[in-house]
Amino acid sequence: MTDEPTPNGFTLVEMLVALALFAVIAVGALGLLRFSVDAELASRAKTDSIAAQRRFLSVWTADLAQAVPRPSRDTSGTARPAFEANTDGMIIRFTRSGWDNLDSAPRPGLQKVEYRVTNTALVRVGYPYPDGAAADAPSEVLPLTTPPTVRFRTKDGNWRDRWEPQLSTELPVAVELLIPQKGVPPLRIVSLVGVNYQ
Repeated sequence: MTDEPTPNGFTLVEMLVALALFAVIAVGALGLLRFSVDAELASRAKTDSIAAQRRFLSVWTADLAQAVPRPSRDTSGTARPAFEANTDGMIIRFTRSGWDNLDSAPRPGLQKVEYRVTNTALVRVGYPYPDGAAADAPSEVLPLTTPPTVRFRTKDGNWRDRWEPQLSTELPVAVELLIPQKGVPPLRIVSLVGVNYQ
């Protein structure tokens, strides 16, 4: 009696079926991984955008709340009003109090501040002195795709597109900033100006 050898291994058809199943599972896993990575990137971009807006809102609101009715002078010695808007390529310029002097540098507690729009961002520019000083290097405070619009609330309760004060020490009651955003309504920020001086 002779024993016939039993076949070991897989047939060609079984191997092709196994490879096809593996390919289907691999494509599904790759699609799920791609979806997870895209969702993570979108979530991170949205979180970064919200964080940038909150940081900007904190700085913007604090600056405007500490505005003081003090006129300043530019580098040529020309007198400037306490609050300016939409001149020389900037959105607003004003003098604020509350400038911390942590290193005891020889400078005042007042700071002249302005906000400008570049091609890609809203930038904040500070001046070491309110009078006669050149501006420090600008710092980007909010990425932008299109320029924002600004309005001013006067003491009579009306909103105006232009700030035209009667006195050099006059401040608006509030400032409204509309920041355009992609695919959603613009971000509307209304901030009180000079809360301690109104």
